[in-house]
Amino acid sequence: MSQTELLNNIEKNLEPYLQKVYKHLHQHPELSAEEYETQAFIKSELDRLDIPYKVLAKTGLCAEIHGSQPGKTILLRSDIDALPITEQTNLEYASKVKGIMHACGHDAHTTIGLGIATLLQERKSELKGTVKIMFQPSEEVHPGGAKRMIEEGILENPRVDAAIGIHSNPYLSPGQFEVKDGYMLANSDRIFMSLIGKGGHAAAPQQSVDAIAMAGQFISGIQNIVSRQVSPLDHAVITIGKINGGYTSNVIADKVDLAGTVRSITKEAQDTIEEKIEALLKSVADYWGGSYTYEYKRGYPAVWNDPSMTELVKETAESCFGKESIVELEKPYMSGDDFTYLAQAVPSVFVYWGSGIDGKEKFPWHHPKFEVNLSSLKYAVALGTECIQNFLNNGGITE
Repeated sequence: MSQTELLNNIEKNLEPYLQKVYKHLHQHPELSAEEYETQAFIKSELDRLDIPYKVLAKTGLCAEIHGSQPGKTILLRSDIDALPITEQTNLEYASKVKGIMHACGHDAHTTIGLGIATLLQERKSELKGTVKIMFQPSEEVHPGGAKRMIEEGILENPRVDAAIGIHSNPYLSPGQFEVKDGYMLANSDRIFMSLIGKGGHAAAPQQSVDAIAMAGQFISGIQNIVSRQVSPLDHAVITIGKINGGYTSNVIADKVDLAGTVRSITKEAQDTIEEKIEALLKSVADYWGGSYTYEYKRGYPAVWNDPSMTELVKETAESCFGKESIVELEKPYMSGDDFTYLAQAVPSVFVYWGSGIDGKEKFPWHHPKFEVNLSSLKYAVALGTECIQNFLNNGGITE
């Protein structure tokens, strides 16, 4: 189907539905593992479409569309959880839930999943094989819902041969798709540290061990790990996102707690950073005569895009929207996603679709002013539908 035919069909028959669904989901966000109302809404839509489903991971769903002919099975992942962020968009359909908003586009991902389900259910007589649509809870909170849904059998009966994930990108325009083969996203780890000194009066610092001074030295030194102890060919980020310590202006703090994140691509860089952070903590604590605690929690591993699945997306996008629709990502994003567990299990591809609003200031994921362009939804639905059809009706990918 040509670009014009495809988009005209969606605009005429589906776009009002997509926008209605999106606005509803955006107004009613739920945190990770608490997506009961979201699950109930998805169930009602699947029931209306006469699409069978199974409940997995407590608040997740696996919908199945069976083609009229036997064939392979492909899975589409749509995550459904929101974030503990107070919305500042002033949209007429802004979140109605205090302190919670969809600031990463998961409401759009769910909408896209339902849109693709609608089109494929209409076309199931043309399909060879099975489509599983994974409405996944708890992507935002490690260990994530994907792992649990895999453990509960989403990749079996029938066995999944490939998977695709489509994610919002506010920095791309509608009709643009960003993808690369190989590493697409980073290892996403968390660090928790305490620097422990000895409290006292601010007027007599020599009688104390100043935990704030220790923390300052540590924070100043931690970026040298990336700049001087990790290969410049390896991508890595260390961010201290939280610091808590002290009592009042004239008291020397006895303890400072810090928390942050480490992003890396290779296991070598990941291992080096974990080791060097502790070495720095120890040297600072030894110098000041204090002590420390340290916990390094490994999170989602880096997301790897299968080259053949990546090529499927690129060929489909070019066929439907033209070569200019494809944005070749040169280097991985340093964000993480539990889509990685699907990618570790079956050939998979994670693709960004343009959800930005041209001519308006763009805000990143997890920002209180994050916004999805409603007119962009149809492009993601079109790409996903065509990728799934091409995969199934052409017998999958060539190994």
